[in-house]
Amino acid sequence: MNLEEWRDHSGWMIGMLAILMAFAAIIRQYRSKRPARFVHLAGIALGLAAGGPLFIPALPRLITAVRLMIDARAPTDVSGPFPVATADVTLPASSAFDPAIFVRIWYPAADKTSPAEPKSTIPRLCSEVLAEQHLASARQRFPLILYAPANGGLRDDNASTTAELASHGYVVMAIDDIERASNPQSSAGEIPSPLIFDYSSKDAFERFLQSGNRKVRREAEQALAALDRLTTCANANWRARVRLDQAGFLGFSFGGAVAAEAASFDQRIVAVANLDGALFDHGAAGALKKPYVILLTKDDVFPKLRELHSPEPAKHYFAMMNEKELKKEVRLANQPDGFGFRIRNSYHENLSDQIFTRRFLRTWLFTNPYRVKAIRDSYLLAFFDTYLRGTPSSLLRQSPSPFREVEILKGNQSWLVQAVDELFTASTPN
Repeated sequence: MNLEEWRDHSGWMIGMLAILMAFAAIIRQYRSKRPARFVHLAGIALGLAAGGPLFIPALPRLITAVRLMIDARAPTDVSGPFPVATADVTLPASSAFDPAIFVRIWYPAADKTSPAEPKSTIPRLCSEVLAEQHLASARQRFPLILYAPANGGLRDDNASTTAELASHGYVVMAIDDIERASNPQSSAGEIPSPLIFDYSSKDAFERFLQSGNRKVRREAEQALAALDRLTTCANANWRARVRLDQAGFLGFSFGGAVAAEAASFDQRIVAVANLDGALFDHGAAGALKKPYVILLTKDDVFPKLRELHSPEPAKHYFAMMNEKELKKEVRLANQPDGFGFRIRNSYHENLSDQIFTRRFLRTWLFTNPYRVKAIRDSYLLAFFDTYLRGTPSSLLRQSPSPFREVEILKGNQSWLVQAVDELFTASTPN
């Protein structure tokens, strides 16, 4: 943890305490009505001088935290030139035995009168909805981005970011986690069991990995089936205005693994953005050879040797999983079209709209969720502009980052050394 990280996470509390003690000394001196001694004045000056630089930078974040405590909700403002509309859509199957897929679509709207949120929570048929939805005018076709949520999550768990992308001329289609779908069957007709992250023993850990591999494949197939059905039901206007033959894929947490998995076997997925998600199946096995960006959080650091050798199975297998995942991510980030960024002092939930709910209010004292959202949106927009629009963004390769909270993985020797060092893996008992 560097000085800035320490100041943002803990230093501001020490600074606040120093300032409070200095003010207490001032009040006590005033009430005593005795002449001030030099040592007292020096102590007060030292408290203010030391506490100010630690506490004052945290004031905007603390004010934001108070505001969120009063009104906890994700931001709805967008920065792009297009008005944004949203529709909940039913994508019907050609077979009566194949379940419908429910999705939410964000898109650049023709005018500001289009609804920013769906009028009804009941999804309507794709053909009916698209016939009514008027896309904004643009010189080029709008790129398409698929979105997959966290394990057990819903399609709107990153609505503020998907709306932001739509305001910049992207059509975003989001699916529910396959466990949350109204009819959660895979293409093989199986109903998936919930994925449980279990590190309690070797057998439990291996079962978890096997379940993760099965689920990530099923959900990737579900997302690609949604793309097939959207292509089928799109009318002439949407076909002419939206690039349906290639797409980006964005995923948060487990959804990041779904995005990587889909890209590993479908040529239509040309770029993958992973928001702090571990990889499974083909994505974990090195099959992904496409443009890729990973955003990590403060907890994503290589485990210490004592954690890998811990006699407690839960600590041992969690550390082993974390070490292997970070090595994969660093290697992917250092491919020619790979990028990786770690947002210091952020939390896993900072990469979704979950962070704007009151159950995470403690984190608001240490990390400004609006600031992290601005960072994630900036890098996602730069990435998709580069690989879906063919408009390279300098932000991806800018080092150091213009955001002081961001640590760059690409070309970062301290991360590369740990990623290629096999000492931990070789010395870790299975």
